[in-house]
Amino acid sequence: MLKLSAVLLNTFKTDEYTNKETGVVTPSRSKLQLLIKKPTKNGSIKQELIDISVKDEVYLKHKDSIGKTIEIDVGYFGQGITFFGI
Repeated sequence: MLKLSAVLLNTFKTDEYTNKETGVVTPSRSKLQLLIKKPTKNGSIKQELIDISVKDEVYLKHKDSIGKTIEIDVGYFGQGITFFGI
């Protein structure tokens, strides 16, 4: 498990989605929009906006922390590193 430290820019919930072909309903998700600092190969720092799906309790814990640096537990996958909340 990793801890991601970032500035919280926004919180939002996605809409429920129904697949028109199968009828399978995907429930809405709680999301955090975070501004992270990502080092580049030449040593510079790039700021990048990412959206992370999180559990409702994480969303509720941080929803009033807009503009503040927060820490959340995350996992990641892929070569380009994609984070997800845990």
